[in-house]
Amino acid sequence: MLLFFFIFSISISHSQSIDDIIRVSSYYNDGTARFNAMGGAFASLGGDLSAISINPASSSIFIYNEFGITLGYDDNTIENNLNGYLSNTKSAEGTFNQLGGVWVFSNGKSKFSFAYNLQNVYSYNDDFNFSGKNSNSIDKYFLYYADGVPSDDLLIYSDETTQSVYRYLGENYGFGDQQAFLGYQGYVINSLDGSNNTYTSNATYNQVNQDINIERIGNHYKHSANIGGSYNNHVFLGVNLNFHEIEFQERKKFYEYGYSDNSNIQSINFNEYYQSIGNGFSFQLGSIIKIRNFRIGLSYQSPTWLDFTEENEQTLDTSVKSNNQIKTYNIDPKTVNIYDKYRLRLPSKSLIGFSYIFAKRGLISLDYEITKYNNAMFPDNDDNYLNELNYIIDNELSPTSQSIRLGGEYRIKNGSLRVGYFNYKGPENLIANKISGFSLGYGLDLGASRIDISYVSQTSYFTNNLYPKGLTTLYSTDKSINKIIASYHFNF
Repeated sequence: MLLFFFIFSISISHSQSIDDIIRVSSYYNDGTARFNAMGGAFASLGGDLSAISINPASSSIFIYNEFGITLGYDDNTIENNLNGYLSNTKSAEGTFNQLGGVWVFSNGKSKFSFAYNLQNVYSYNDDFNFSGKNSNSIDKYFLYYADGVPSDDLLIYSDETTQSVYRYLGENYGFGDQQAFLGYQGYVINSLDGSNNTYTSNATYNQVNQDINIERIGNHYKHSANIGGSYNNHVFLGVNLNFHEIEFQERKKFYEYGYSDNSNIQSINFNEYYQSIGNGFSFQLGSIIKIRNFRIGLSYQSPTWLDFTEENEQTLDTSVKSNNQIKTYNIDPKTVNIYDKYRLRLPSKSLIGFSYIFAKRGLISLDYEITKYNNAMFPDNDDNYLNELNYIIDNELSPTSQSIRLGGEYRIKNGSLRVGYFNYKGPENLIANKISGFSLGYGLDLGASRIDISYVSQTSYFTNNLYPKGLTTLYSTDKSINKIIASYHFNF
Protein backbone atom coordinates (compact mmCIF):
# COMPACT_ATOMS: atom_id res chain seq x y z
CA MET A 1 0.00 0.00 0.00
CA LEU A 2 1.45 3.33 -1.06
CA LEU A 3 1.47 6.15 1.47
CA PHE A 4 1.80 9.71 0.24
CA PHE A 5 1.05 13.26 1.26
CA PHE A 6 -1.39 15.45 -0.62
CA ILE A 7 -0.16 18.97 -1.30
CA PHE A 8 -3.35 20.93 -2.04
CA SER A 9 -4.06 24.52 -2.80
CA ILE A 10 -5.72 26.36 0.07
CA SER A 11 -9.26 25.89 -1.24
CA ILE A 12 -9.08 22.09 -1.49
CA SER A 13 -6.62 20.96 1.16
CA HIS A 14 -9.25 19.89 3.67
CA SER A 15 -11.46 16.91 4.36
CA GLN A 16 -13.15 18.22 7.50
CA SER A 17 -16.81 19.09 7.84
CA ILE A 18 -19.38 20.12 10.42
CA ASP A 19 -19.48 16.44 11.46
CA ASP A 20 -16.08 16.99 13.13
CA ILE A 21 -17.61 19.48 15.56
CA ILE A 22 -20.53 17.19 16.36
CA ARG A 23 -18.44 14.03 16.71
CA VAL A 24 -15.64 15.31 18.94
CA SER A 25 -17.58 17.73 21.15
CA SER A 26 -18.14 14.77 23.53
CA TYR A 27 -20.78 16.46 25.64
CA TYR A 28 -21.42 13.34 27.75
CA ASN A 29 -19.51 12.80 31.04
CA ASP A 30 -18.32 9.34 32.08
CA GLY A 31 -16.24 8.40 35.11
CA THR A 32 -16.04 6.45 38.36
CA ALA A 33 -18.81 4.11 39.46
CA ARG A 34 -19.94 6.56 42.16
CA PHE A 35 -19.90 9.45 39.69
CA ASN A 36 -21.99 7.47 37.21
CA ALA A 37 -24.38 6.12 39.84
CA MET A 38 -25.32 9.69 40.78
CA GLY A 39 -25.80 10.83 37.18
CA GLY A 40 -22.53 12.80 37.18
CA ALA A 41 -24.03 15.50 39.44
CA PHE A 42 -20.80 16.36 41.26
CA ALA A 43 -20.16 20.02 40.47
CA SER A 44 -20.77 21.07 44.09
CA LEU A 45 -19.80 17.85 45.86
CA GLY A 46 -16.19 17.10 44.97
CA GLY A 47 -14.37 14.33 46.78
CA ASP A 48 -14.45 12.07 43.72
CA LEU A 49 -11.67 11.64 41.17
CA SER A 50 -14.03 12.02 38.20
CA ALA A 51 -15.57 15.11 39.78
CA ILE A 52 -12.19 16.78 39.19
CA SER A 53 -12.86 16.58 35.44
CA ILE A 54 -15.98 18.78 35.76
CA ASN A 55 -14.96 21.05 38.66
CA PRO A 56 -11.25 21.44 39.55
CA ALA A 57 -12.11 22.51 43.10
CA SER A 58 -13.22 18.92 43.76
CA SER A 59 -9.68 17.81 44.65
CA SER A 60 -9.53 20.12 47.67
CA ILE A 61 -12.56 18.36 49.23
CA PHE A 62 -10.51 15.16 49.72
CA ILE A 63 -9.25 14.47 53.25
CA TYR A 64 -6.77 11.67 52.42
CA ASN A 65 -4.51 10.76 49.53
CA GLU A 66 -6.41 8.50 47.18
CA PHE A 67 -5.86 6.39 44.08
CA GLY A 68 -8.59 4.84 41.96
CA ILE A 69 -9.30 2.90 38.78
CA THR A 70 -12.59 2.22 36.99
CA LEU A 71 -13.55 -0.43 34.44
CA GLY A 72 -16.86 -1.23 32.83
CA TYR A 73 -18.91 -3.42 30.54
CA ASP A 74 -21.37 -2.07 27.95
CA ASP A 75 -24.23 -3.98 26.36
CA ASN A 76 -25.37 -2.07 23.27
CA THR A 77 -28.49 -2.19 21.12
CA ILE A 78 -28.68 0.08 18.09
CA GLU A 79 -31.82 0.67 16.05
CA ASN A 80 -31.44 2.46 12.73
CA ASN A 81 -34.26 3.91 10.68
CA LEU A 82 -33.73 4.50 6.96
CA ASN A 83 -36.89 5.80 5.28
CA GLY A 84 -39.08 3.84 7.70
CA TYR A 85 -37.08 0.59 7.41
CA LEU A 86 -35.86 -0.47 10.86
CA SER A 87 -32.71 -2.48 11.55
CA ASN A 88 -31.35 -3.70 14.91
CA THR A 89 -27.76 -4.52 15.87
CA LYS A 90 -26.46 -5.83 19.22
CA SER A 91 -22.90 -5.72 20.54
CA ALA A 92 -20.96 -5.76 23.81
CA GLU A 93 -17.57 -4.49 24.94
CA GLY A 94 -15.35 -3.92 27.95
CA THR A 95 -14.45 -0.32 28.76
CA PHE A 96 -11.70 1.61 30.52
CA ASN A 97 -13.35 4.56 32.24
CA GLN A 98 -10.95 6.27 34.61
CA LEU A 99 -7.58 6.24 36.36
CA GLY A 100 -6.27 8.83 38.81
CA GLY A 101 -4.90 9.93 42.14
CA VAL A 102 -4.95 12.88 44.52
CA TRP A 103 -2.38 14.08 47.08
CA VAL A 104 -3.56 16.23 50.01
CA PHE A 105 -1.42 18.52 52.18
CA SER A 106 -2.86 20.26 55.26
CA ASN A 107 -1.41 23.22 57.12
CA GLY A 108 -3.61 24.53 59.89
CA LYS A 109 -6.78 25.97 58.40
CA SER A 110 -5.36 25.72 54.88
CA LYS A 111 -5.29 22.68 52.63
CA PHE A 112 -3.63 22.10 49.26
CA SER A 113 -4.13 19.27 46.83
CA PHE A 114 -2.51 17.98 43.66
CA ALA A 115 -4.27 15.49 41.43
CA TYR A 116 -4.10 13.69 38.13
CA ASN A 117 -7.10 12.08 36.50
CA LEU A 118 -7.41 10.27 33.19
CA GLN A 119 -11.01 10.27 32.02
CA ASN A 120 -12.55 8.46 29.08
CA VAL A 121 -14.78 11.37 28.10
CA TYR A 122 -16.48 9.53 25.26
CA SER A 123 -16.26 6.18 23.48
CA TYR A 124 -16.89 6.04 19.74
CA ASN A 125 -17.03 2.24 19.60
CA ASP A 126 -19.99 1.23 17.46
CA ASP A 127 -20.68 -1.60 15.03
CA PHE A 128 -24.04 -1.62 13.28
CA ASN A 129 -25.82 -2.60 10.07
CA PHE A 130 -28.95 -1.15 8.53
CA SER A 131 -30.81 -1.36 5.25
CA GLY A 132 -33.81 0.04 3.45
CA LYS A 133 -35.26 1.26 0.18
CA ASN A 134 -34.44 4.70 -1.15
CA SER A 135 -35.68 6.76 -4.09
CA ASN A 136 -32.16 8.27 -4.28
CA SER A 137 -29.16 6.25 -5.37
CA ILE A 138 -25.49 6.75 -4.66
CA ASP A 139 -25.21 7.94 -8.27
CA LYS A 140 -26.22 11.33 -6.79
CA TYR A 141 -23.01 11.31 -4.76
CA PHE A 142 -20.78 10.79 -7.79
CA LEU A 143 -22.79 13.20 -9.97
CA TYR A 144 -22.43 15.93 -7.33
CA TYR A 145 -18.63 15.73 -7.33
CA ALA A 146 -18.34 15.21 -11.11
CA ASP A 147 -20.29 18.34 -12.02
CA GLY A 148 -17.92 20.68 -13.87
CA VAL A 149 -14.94 18.29 -13.90
CA PRO A 150 -13.47 17.83 -17.43
CA SER A 151 -14.02 14.23 -18.48
CA ASP A 152 -10.52 14.12 -20.00
CA ASP A 153 -9.18 14.36 -16.44
CA LEU A 154 -11.05 11.17 -15.51
CA LEU A 155 -9.56 8.97 -18.24
CA ILE A 156 -6.73 6.49 -17.79
CA TYR A 157 -4.26 6.76 -20.66
CA SER A 158 -1.85 4.06 -21.80
CA ASP A 159 1.03 5.31 -19.68
CA GLU A 160 -1.13 5.69 -16.56
CA THR A 161 -2.73 3.48 -13.90
CA THR A 162 -5.79 3.78 -11.69
CA GLN A 163 -3.45 4.58 -8.82
CA SER A 164 -1.46 7.26 -10.66
CA VAL A 165 -4.55 9.14 -11.92
CA TYR A 166 -6.33 8.97 -8.54
CA ARG A 167 -3.16 10.21 -6.90
CA TYR A 168 -2.65 13.00 -9.45
CA LEU A 169 -6.21 14.24 -9.05
CA GLY A 170 -5.83 14.33 -5.29
CA GLU A 171 -2.53 16.17 -5.40
CA ASN A 172 -3.71 18.77 -7.91
CA TYR A 173 -7.50 19.07 -7.58
CA GLY A 174 -8.57 17.40 -4.36
CA PHE A 175 -11.06 14.98 -2.85
CA GLY A 176 -14.00 15.93 -5.11
CA ASP A 177 -12.22 15.07 -8.35
CA GLN A 178 -11.19 11.74 -6.87
CA GLN A 179 -14.85 10.88 -6.25
CA ALA A 180 -15.72 11.85 -9.82
CA PHE A 181 -12.91 9.59 -11.03
CA LEU A 182 -14.19 6.60 -9.04
CA GLY A 183 -17.74 7.05 -10.35
CA TYR A 184 -16.58 7.51 -13.92
CA GLN A 185 -14.19 4.55 -13.98
CA GLY A 186 -16.80 2.37 -12.27
CA TYR A 187 -19.34 3.32 -15.00
CA VAL A 188 -21.74 4.72 -12.41
CA ILE A 189 -21.74 7.96 -14.42
CA ASN A 190 -21.01 8.90 -18.03
CA SER A 191 -20.26 12.23 -19.66
CA LEU A 192 -23.08 13.61 -21.81
CA ASP A 193 -22.60 13.62 -25.55
CA GLY A 194 -21.06 16.87 -26.76
CA SER A 195 -20.03 17.92 -23.26
CA ASN A 196 -16.83 17.17 -21.45
CA ASN A 197 -17.88 18.40 -17.99
CA THR A 198 -21.54 17.41 -17.62
CA TYR A 199 -22.57 13.93 -16.57
CA THR A 200 -25.51 11.57 -16.45
CA SER A 201 -26.18 8.44 -14.43
CA ASN A 202 -25.91 4.91 -15.83
CA ALA A 203 -28.41 3.77 -13.19
CA THR A 204 -32.14 3.56 -13.90
CA TYR A 205 -34.46 3.10 -10.92
CA ASN A 206 -37.60 4.10 -9.08
CA GLN A 207 -36.24 2.75 -5.83
CA VAL A 208 -33.03 0.98 -4.86
CA ASN A 209 -32.08 -1.30 -1.98
CA GLN A 210 -29.27 -0.01 0.24
CA ASP A 211 -27.31 -2.01 2.83
CA ILE A 212 -24.87 -0.12 5.07
CA ASN A 213 -22.37 -1.49 7.58
CA ILE A 214 -20.48 0.94 9.82
CA GLU A 215 -17.71 -0.03 12.24
CA ARG A 216 -16.32 2.67 14.52
CA ILE A 217 -13.62 2.52 17.17
CA GLY A 218 -11.94 5.18 19.22
CA ASN A 219 -12.03 7.26 22.37
CA HIS A 220 -11.74 10.81 23.64
CA TYR A 221 -9.40 10.79 26.64
CA LYS A 222 -8.85 13.80 28.87
CA HIS A 223 -5.77 14.01 31.11
CA SER A 224 -6.31 16.55 33.90
CA ALA A 225 -3.38 17.91 35.90
CA ASN A 226 -4.96 19.61 38.90
CA ILE A 227 -4.08 21.89 41.77
CA GLY A 228 -6.60 22.84 44.44
CA GLY A 229 -6.77 24.61 47.77
CA SER A 230 -9.15 25.52 50.55
CA TYR A 231 -9.31 27.83 53.53
CA ASN A 232 -11.18 27.22 56.75
CA ASN A 233 -13.10 24.35 55.12
CA HIS A 234 -15.59 26.77 53.54
CA VAL A 235 -14.10 28.00 50.26
CA PHE A 236 -12.50 25.56 47.81
CA LEU A 237 -10.73 26.56 44.60
CA GLY A 238 -9.05 24.62 41.81
CA VAL A 239 -7.43 24.76 38.38
CA ASN A 240 -7.09 22.05 35.71
CA LEU A 241 -4.72 21.90 32.78
CA ASN A 242 -6.35 19.39 30.43
CA PHE A 243 -4.62 17.48 27.66
CA HIS A 244 -6.94 15.81 25.16
CA GLU A 245 -6.35 12.74 23.00
CA ILE A 246 -8.88 11.76 20.36
CA GLU A 247 -8.69 8.83 17.98
CA PHE A 248 -11.57 7.93 15.68
CA GLN A 249 -11.66 5.23 13.01
CA GLU A 250 -14.56 4.30 10.76
CA ARG A 251 -15.02 1.58 8.17
CA LYS A 252 -18.09 2.11 6.02
CA LYS A 253 -19.42 -0.45 3.54
CA PHE A 254 -22.22 0.70 1.27
CA TYR A 255 -23.93 -1.83 -1.00
CA GLU A 256 -26.70 -0.87 -3.44
CA TYR A 257 -28.80 -3.02 -5.78
CA GLY A 258 -32.37 -3.48 -7.08
CA TYR A 259 -32.30 -1.18 -10.12
CA SER A 260 -34.79 -1.33 -12.98
CA ASP A 261 -34.42 -4.18 -15.48
CA ASN A 262 -33.15 -1.80 -18.16
CA SER A 263 -30.49 -0.24 -15.92
CA ASN A 264 -26.88 -0.49 -17.04
CA ILE A 265 -25.78 -0.46 -13.41
CA GLN A 266 -26.72 -3.66 -11.56
CA SER A 267 -24.92 -3.19 -8.23
CA ILE A 268 -22.52 -0.80 -6.48
CA ASN A 269 -20.24 -1.61 -3.56
CA PHE A 270 -18.48 1.48 -2.13
CA ASN A 271 -16.03 0.93 0.74
CA GLU A 272 -14.27 3.63 2.75
CA TYR A 273 -11.87 3.81 5.68
CA TYR A 274 -11.41 7.02 7.64
CA GLN A 275 -9.11 7.86 10.55
CA SER A 276 -8.82 11.06 12.56
CA ILE A 277 -6.28 11.69 15.34
CA GLY A 278 -6.37 14.82 17.45
CA ASN A 279 -4.39 16.27 20.33
CA GLY A 280 -5.27 19.41 22.19
CA PHE A 281 -5.49 21.53 25.30
CA SER A 282 -8.05 23.23 27.54
CA PHE A 283 -8.09 24.67 31.03
CA GLN A 284 -10.68 24.78 33.79
CA LEU A 285 -11.36 27.02 36.78
CA GLY A 286 -13.64 25.97 39.61
CA SER A 287 -14.88 26.77 43.08
CA ILE A 288 -17.04 25.17 45.75
CA ILE A 289 -18.55 27.11 48.64
CA LYS A 290 -19.88 25.45 51.79
CA ILE A 291 -22.63 27.18 53.76
CA ARG A 292 -23.45 24.80 56.60
CA ASN A 293 -25.07 21.80 54.89
CA PHE A 294 -25.52 23.58 51.59
CA ARG A 295 -22.92 23.68 48.81
CA ILE A 296 -22.62 25.68 45.60
CA GLY A 297 -20.20 24.73 42.82
CA LEU A 298 -19.11 26.82 39.84
CA SER A 299 -16.85 25.74 37.00
CA TYR A 300 -15.70 27.05 33.65
CA GLN A 301 -13.94 25.05 30.94
CA SER A 302 -12.25 27.04 28.21
CA PRO A 303 -12.64 26.21 24.53
CA THR A 304 -10.55 23.18 23.60
CA TRP A 305 -7.94 23.74 20.91
CA LEU A 306 -7.24 20.55 18.95
CA ASP A 307 -4.86 19.78 16.09
CA PHE A 308 -6.06 16.97 13.81
CA THR A 309 -4.52 14.77 11.16
CA GLU A 310 -6.79 12.70 8.89
CA GLU A 311 -6.47 9.97 6.32
CA ASN A 312 -8.80 7.86 4.22
CA GLU A 313 -8.89 4.98 1.71
CA GLN A 314 -11.56 4.09 -0.86
CA THR A 315 -12.51 1.27 -3.22
CA LEU A 316 -15.45 0.90 -5.61
CA ASP A 317 -16.83 -2.31 -7.12
CA THR A 318 -19.62 -2.23 -9.71
CA SER A 319 -21.56 -4.68 -11.83
CA VAL A 320 -22.54 -3.26 -15.22
CA LYS A 321 -24.81 -4.78 -17.89
CA SER A 322 -23.44 -4.39 -21.40
CA ASN A 323 -24.58 -6.30 -24.51
CA ASN A 324 -26.61 -8.68 -22.34
CA GLN A 325 -23.53 -9.53 -20.30
CA ILE A 326 -22.59 -8.54 -16.74
CA LYS A 327 -19.13 -7.06 -16.32
CA THR A 328 -17.56 -6.27 -12.98
CA TYR A 329 -15.23 -3.36 -12.35
CA ASN A 330 -12.94 -3.06 -9.36
CA ILE A 331 -11.57 0.44 -8.83
CA ASP A 332 -8.93 0.16 -6.13
CA PRO A 333 -6.44 3.07 -6.09
CA LYS A 334 -4.36 1.30 -3.37
CA THR A 335 -3.75 4.72 -1.90
CA VAL A 336 -3.97 6.27 1.56
CA ASN A 337 -4.89 9.94 1.38
CA ILE A 338 -3.17 11.87 4.17
CA TYR A 339 -4.53 15.38 4.56
CA ASP A 340 -3.07 18.60 5.86
CA LYS A 341 -3.15 19.10 9.61
CA TYR A 342 -5.85 21.50 10.74
CA ARG A 343 -6.96 23.13 13.98
CA LEU A 344 -10.40 22.95 15.54
CA ARG A 345 -11.75 24.92 18.48
CA LEU A 346 -14.41 23.10 20.49
CA PRO A 347 -16.97 24.98 22.58
CA SER A 348 -16.47 26.23 26.12
CA LYS A 349 -18.63 25.03 29.02
CA SER A 350 -20.05 26.71 32.12
CA LEU A 351 -21.38 24.69 35.04
CA ILE A 352 -23.27 25.44 38.22
CA GLY A 353 -24.21 22.89 40.85
CA PHE A 354 -26.17 22.80 44.09
CA SER A 355 -26.20 20.13 46.78
CA TYR A 356 -27.51 19.57 50.26
CA ILE A 357 -25.87 17.24 52.79
CA PHE A 358 -28.18 15.50 55.28
CA ALA A 359 -25.62 15.25 58.09
CA LYS A 360 -24.03 11.81 57.70
CA ARG A 361 -27.13 10.16 56.25
CA GLY A 362 -26.98 11.22 52.63
CA LEU A 363 -27.13 13.99 50.07
CA ILE A 364 -28.88 15.30 46.97
CA SER A 365 -27.18 17.15 44.13
CA LEU A 366 -28.17 19.01 40.96
CA ASP A 367 -25.95 20.23 38.08
CA TYR A 368 -26.84 22.54 35.21
CA GLU A 369 -24.32 22.90 32.37
CA ILE A 370 -24.28 25.16 29.31
CA THR A 371 -22.11 24.32 26.29
CA LYS A 372 -21.50 27.33 24.06
CA TYR A 373 -21.41 25.97 20.52
CA ASN A 374 -21.38 29.51 19.12
CA ASN A 375 -17.68 29.74 20.01
CA ALA A 376 -16.77 26.51 18.19
CA MET A 377 -14.94 27.14 14.94
CA PHE A 378 -12.11 26.30 12.56
CA PRO A 379 -9.81 29.20 13.51
CA ASP A 380 -8.24 30.07 10.15
CA ASN A 381 -9.68 33.36 8.93
CA ASP A 382 -7.55 33.40 5.77
CA ASP A 383 -9.01 30.15 4.44
CA ASN A 384 -12.19 30.46 2.38
CA TYR A 385 -13.10 26.79 2.82
CA LEU A 386 -12.82 26.94 6.60
CA ASN A 387 -14.69 30.23 6.70
CA GLU A 388 -17.51 28.54 4.78
CA LEU A 389 -17.59 25.77 7.39
CA ASN A 390 -17.66 28.37 10.15
CA TYR A 391 -20.69 29.92 8.48
CA ILE A 392 -22.40 26.50 8.46
CA ILE A 393 -21.56 26.04 12.15
CA ASP A 394 -23.12 29.40 12.99
CA ASN A 395 -26.31 28.52 11.12
CA GLU A 396 -26.74 24.78 11.71
CA LEU A 397 -25.66 24.38 15.34
CA SER A 398 -27.50 25.68 18.35
CA PRO A 399 -25.76 28.72 19.91
CA THR A 400 -25.93 26.96 23.28
CA SER A 401 -26.88 23.54 24.57
CA GLN A 402 -27.90 22.55 28.07
CA SER A 403 -27.54 19.45 30.21
CA ILE A 404 -29.08 18.55 33.56
CA ARG A 405 -27.75 15.99 36.03
CA LEU A 406 -29.41 14.93 39.28
CA GLY A 407 -28.07 12.54 41.90
CA GLY A 408 -28.69 11.29 45.40
CA GLU A 409 -26.95 9.11 47.97
CA TYR A 410 -28.19 7.45 51.18
CA ARG A 411 -25.75 5.93 53.66
CA ILE A 412 -26.46 2.82 55.72
CA LYS A 413 -23.54 2.13 58.08
CA ASN A 414 -20.54 1.55 55.80
CA GLY A 415 -22.66 1.14 52.65
CA SER A 416 -24.17 3.73 50.30
CA LEU A 417 -27.17 3.50 47.99
CA ARG A 418 -27.14 5.85 44.99
CA VAL A 419 -29.43 6.98 42.21
CA GLY A 420 -29.06 9.44 39.33
CA TYR A 421 -30.62 10.96 36.23
CA PHE A 422 -29.04 12.84 33.31
CA ASN A 423 -30.16 14.56 30.13
CA TYR A 424 -27.71 15.99 27.58
CA LYS A 425 -28.92 17.99 24.59
CA GLY A 426 -26.93 17.61 21.37
CA PRO A 427 -25.42 20.49 19.37
CA GLU A 428 -27.78 20.23 16.39
CA ASN A 429 -30.97 22.27 16.01
CA LEU A 430 -33.01 19.08 16.35
CA ILE A 431 -35.01 18.50 19.52
CA ALA A 432 -34.66 14.71 19.38
CA ASN A 433 -30.84 14.65 19.31
CA LYS A 434 -29.92 13.92 22.92
CA ILE A 435 -28.41 11.55 25.47
CA SER A 436 -30.46 10.69 28.55
CA GLY A 437 -30.81 7.98 31.15
CA PHE A 438 -30.88 6.94 34.79
CA SER A 439 -28.46 5.15 37.09
CA LEU A 440 -28.27 3.10 40.28
CA GLY A 441 -25.32 2.18 42.44
CA TYR A 442 -23.88 0.82 45.65
CA GLY A 443 -20.68 1.61 47.49
CA LEU A 444 -18.94 -0.26 50.29
CA ASP A 445 -16.49 1.61 52.54
CA LEU A 446 -13.78 -0.74 53.82
CA GLY A 447 -11.93 1.89 55.80
CA ALA A 448 -8.70 2.42 53.88
CA SER A 449 -10.32 1.42 50.59
CA ARG A 450 -13.68 1.52 48.84
CA ILE A 451 -15.47 -0.57 46.23
CA ASP A 452 -18.22 0.99 44.11
CA ILE A 453 -20.47 -0.51 41.47
CA SER A 454 -23.12 1.12 39.31
CA TYR A 455 -25.68 0.33 36.66
CA VAL A 456 -26.47 2.90 33.97
CA SER A 457 -29.32 2.73 31.47
CA GLN A 458 -28.54 5.23 28.73
CA THR A 459 -30.24 6.09 25.45
CA SER A 460 -28.95 8.36 22.72
CA TYR A 461 -30.68 9.51 19.56
CA PHE A 462 -29.00 11.13 16.58
CA THR A 463 -29.79 11.82 12.95
CA ASN A 464 -27.17 11.48 10.23
CA ASN A 465 -26.79 11.80 6.45
CA LEU A 466 -25.79 8.78 4.41
CA TYR A 467 -23.16 11.06 2.83
CA PRO A 468 -22.41 14.76 3.38
CA LYS A 469 -22.91 15.58 -0.33
CA GLY A 470 -25.10 14.22 -3.11
CA LEU A 471 -26.75 11.29 -1.34
CA THR A 472 -27.83 13.20 1.77
CA THR A 473 -30.75 10.98 2.81
CA LEU A 474 -31.24 11.12 6.59
CA TYR A 475 -31.15 8.05 8.79
CA SER A 476 -31.55 7.93 12.54
CA THR A 477 -29.58 6.03 15.17
CA ASP A 478 -31.32 5.13 18.42
CA LYS A 479 -28.76 3.56 20.75
CA SER A 480 -29.55 1.92 24.09
CA ILE A 481 -26.67 1.06 26.44
CA ASN A 482 -26.79 -0.93 29.65
CA LYS A 483 -23.58 -0.30 31.57
CA ILE A 484 -22.05 -2.07 34.52
CA ILE A 485 -19.23 -0.01 36.06
CA ALA A 486 -16.91 -0.93 38.93
CA SER A 487 -14.33 1.19 40.74
CA TYR A 488 -11.68 0.41 43.34
CA HIS A 489 -10.20 3.25 45.41
CA PHE A 490 -7.71 3.13 48.25
CA ASN A 491 -6.09 5.66 50.55
CA PHE A 492 -2.33 5.92 50.84
